[in-house]
Amino acid sequence: MKLIQAGIYQIVSPFPEFQRKDAYALRWDLEEHPRVTKGLPYVLLYFIVSRGETMLVDCGWNTDDSLLALQEQLQERGTDVTEIDKLLLTHAHPDHCGLGGRLKELTECSIWMHEAEVGFLDSRYRDPDALLGRMNEWFAKHGVDEKDKEELERSSMPMRFFVSLFETDNLVSGGEEIRVGDFVFEVIWTPGHSPGHICLYERNHKLLISGDHVLPQITPNVSLHPQQRENPLGDFLDSLDRVAELDVARVLPAHEWDIDWFKKRVDEMRDHHRERLGDMLATVGHEGSATATDVAKRIEWTTGSYDSFPPFMQRAAIGEALSHLVYLTSQGELKQFEENGVVRFQRS
Repeated sequence: MKLIQAGIYQIVSPFPEFQRKDAYALRWDLEEHPRVTKGLPYVLLYFIVSRGETMLVDCGWNTDDSLLALQEQLQERGTDVTEIDKLLLTHAHPDHCGLGGRLKELTECSIWMHEAEVGFLDSRYRDPDALLGRMNEWFAKHGVDEKDKEELERSSMPMRFFVSLFETDNLVSGGEEIRVGDFVFEVIWTPGHSPGHICLYERNHKLLISGDHVLPQITPNVSLHPQQRENPLGDFLDSLDRVAELDVARVLPAHEWDIDWFKKRVDEMRDHHRERLGDMLATVGHEGSATATDVAKRIEWTTGSYDSFPPFMQRAAIGEALSHLVYLTSQGELKQFEENGVVRFQRS
């Protein structure tokens, strides 16, 4: 556990493939020796306590080791997990919401989440059959070979078993204030990475709990898929502009480490997407047309080539390529058309 300032603590929660002690060590090693890892070793949670009130922001995967990590780090400051009053979830991805149901049983905490995320608990984790059918059609529509469709379609299914389901007590839409003793957090809706992603801004202390929206070194995956909004990259860039107007002294992200160079990081992320959009445009080329899958296979990704990725990362690469292609279409750089049931893009 790291003390951010009086009343705010950072907690390291391991991904399923990492032991918690290894995740603790990597947290400090990655800050001292920044590098991009092929997978994420941990998610960062934030425990807030003031005047006897408590809130946990995000909760980690539903594994015994994640729960033990949370318990032992809270115990470092003499707190028990049962003392959590509120659980605020930045979005419904399993590394952020997975322990929700177990914590609800242990603590009777109230759970807060954006209204756009709640439906995903059923469609992704409780009963995903309808979504699987939609994904099969979606992959075919965007150029995935028939032989690869089923593997990509089912690649996210193992994540179901790392989410302990729950009912959300308080739905937010953005603009609400959540008080924890002397702290007052403003809910800021930041769609892009997920349709209902939210950040928390504490104006008096100039803190931004940024979830996956602003990260120190990597950029969040911004994918277009059947459950996204129609232009997620446009949403993400607009959301980045929205938070850029805030007076932020320290960013508390969900991965990597906390930083005090907010404006510089926002500029870096804008530059990254400008470069990536140029790459996507060049990959489509001046002659002919390309599908999102074609582009995903041609792009040089930070963590390797498309063919070197496991199916889940291939799926993410196609979604990210598509979000950039759709954004370029919205800007008039590309034209989108359908040919024999397959969506293709070409230069305007």
